[in-house]
Amino acid sequence: MTAAAPSPTTSSRRETPTETCGCPSPLPPPEPPARSVLFSKLLKLILDAGMAREVKAMAGTHITLMATIKGVPFPTVTWKKNDAEVPTRADIETNQAGTKLEMRFCNRGDCGDYTLTVENSAGSKTATCTVLRVMLPAWRKERLTLIEGIIVKAGTTIRLPAIMRGIPVPSAKWSIDGEEITSQGNIKIDTDNFSTVLNINECTRNHTGTYLLTVSNAAGTKTVALSVTVLDVPAAPIGPVNIMEVTPDSMTIEWRPPKDDGGSPVTNYIVEKRESNKETWGGVSSGSLETQLRITRLQKGTEYVVRIRAANKMGVGAPLESKPTVAEHTFMPPSPPGKPQHYELSEDAVTIGWTMPLADGGSQITGYLIERRHKGGKWIRVNRTPCKDLRYRVQGLFEGSEYEFRVFAENIAGYSGPSPTSDPCKPCRPISVPSSPINPKVKDYSKNTADLVWTKPSKDGGSPILGYTVEMKKADTEDWKKVNLDDLIKLCAYRVKGLEEGVSYSFRVYASNMIGDGEPKEMPQSITAQDILIPPEIEMEATCRDRLTVRVGHNINIIGYIKALDSLFASLLEASSLVAEPFAVFVMQVSKEEMTVVWAPPENDGGKSITGYILERKEKRAVRWVACTKSPISERRMKVTNLIPNHEYQFRVKAENEVGLGEPSKPCRPVAAKDPIGSFSSPYSLECLLFAFPFITVLCFHLYLQNHLDHQQA
Repeated sequence: MTAAAPSPTTSSRRETPTETCGCPSPLPPPEPPARSVLFSKLLKLILDAGMAREVKAMAGTHITLMATIKGVPFPTVTWKKNDAEVPTRADIETNQAGTKLEMRFCNRGDCGDYTLTVENSAGSKTATCTVLRVMLPAWRKERLTLIEGIIVKAGTTIRLPAIMRGIPVPSAKWSIDGEEITSQGNIKIDTDNFSTVLNINECTRNHTGTYLLTVSNAAGTKTVALSVTVLDVPAAPIGPVNIMEVTPDSMTIEWRPPKDDGGSPVTNYIVEKRESNKETWGGVSSGSLETQLRITRLQKGTEYVVRIRAANKMGVGAPLESKPTVAEHTFMPPSPPGKPQHYELSEDAVTIGWTMPLADGGSQITGYLIERRHKGGKWIRVNRTPCKDLRYRVQGLFEGSEYEFRVFAENIAGYSGPSPTSDPCKPCRPISVPSSPINPKVKDYSKNTADLVWTKPSKDGGSPILGYTVEMKKADTEDWKKVNLDDLIKLCAYRVKGLEEGVSYSFRVYASNMIGDGEPKEMPQSITAQDILIPPEIEMEATCRDRLTVRVGHNINIIGYIKALDSLFASLLEASSLVAEPFAVFVMQVSKEEMTVVWAPPENDGGKSITGYILERKEKRAVRWVACTKSPISERRMKVTNLIPNHEYQFRVKAENEVGLGEPSKPCRPVAAKDPIGSFSSPYSLECLLFAFPFITVLCFHLYLQNHLDHQQA
């Protein structure tokens, strides 16, 4: 409760009781002393309005009684409570302007009559104010008002004020990280009935955290948190400075970011250098966030000190200094590499391998130099540019000559001494086992035998192939059984005998040379030992079409090809006997853009199995023969496409075995590329070329020819 007296020049008003925290109203300024003796006896006592009536106050509030005093000489002032001395906890203030009595945080014991007496030589005056009672309202739960969070700069003062409400007056406790904060050092806590203030002078980064204010009374407890962030310049980068590489004119340094960035991200690093015998720092870099830097333009032999500082938006932090470093090579050439070893020999090259030096001289190995010599001769450098690997392929050697090798390691300081000399080696053709045979397959089989063929391996391993071995296994087993037990097979063909009828077999073959056996190659398909039955097939030459037109008096040969396996002989009925020439070529199924060509196998395979055929063609009036395929084909039949309509074509065939290509067959007669026309109406004999084993009886063919010209004349 505060009661204020109106001044003589203002209207009087009564101050109502308040529960807010605030400072007492100041006394009015003193008036200047009197200038005339006429006022020497004057005495005036002007009371506040509250002094003339009863005062009612609430427990926990303040009571203020004020009066303005005028008099010459200035009177003496005396305060009494119930005709006794005022309690010592009452604050009394008197000056030339007046007097004030203040009772803070009043209670029931403060009730009574407060008397003010002023006296001087002119007389005395007295005024009394009665504090009637101190009310105790019902209990009220505490309330707490606090700002949410602050950010301050290091070195300033943190002030955390809070306003509390509650009946009875709540108590306040400040804490951080579970520890209570008390007034000590640069920390001060001011708490009255309804407010508390935490002050931290000259704050540092250590004062960053979440502060908890807990207020409590009999009605309960309430806690609020306040986040405080203290921003500062970054700490020094984490040392020591790592001098990674030093040369006579540069050095490369590395450091780690500061442990504390000051609460704000580091924006850049400031790197400076100075000569160790000077105090002046020179800038090197200031705009980078990299923690590694190459410092250039140094003077050879000069000792330097480098310092690094981190910066953020608050400023530049403390420096991290390096140890004095002289701008010169601080390392030595590496030690020699290990003794070279040679492998992967060929007739003109060898691969050399070695181990790293035991010591790199303090600098990274940049490469290796290799030298060679004829045994006992002069050393010759092999590689012009240093080799980065621990192996090198030396080319340009002479087969049968004996060579020795040695290696040098290099770093930024220079070359090492030579490695131990390698053992002598002679380039020669490398020898290994042969590769697998190519395209092995079962050419034919029966119930007791199987005919196998293959092509020699693409690589003989550097040594002539001595022969081949065939192995077989039954379908229900995993064990391979060698077929040719005594000798190696010299040819690329072999007949396996002694098969069991109805049993499935798989075969594989591998080549051997003086080094050993190569990898086996398995036949792509297994077989079941049984005789092969082929249904009859007939293929007619181009002249044997459904409809044919010929000129009266002209001869025509009609040839058919019969394949079958049914009996051991063949016969012709109503057909003249004709044995086809060996390797005859025939054209079938002609249209204006394509023809189908078939041919018979040669009578003589040259002692080697036929591996394929090359079909060639040419136009009737052309001279040059053109191959129809890029590579040999295994079948004796081929469809030739992309022909020019109405042009006449001839075909011939070459057979190939593992020795090479044979002579071409006789060309077939010219055949025009056009769609067939005409029909047959009269009987005519035909010629048939028979090839297959065994042969089948051939039934007679009846062809009916119609004379197209006579038909047109009719």
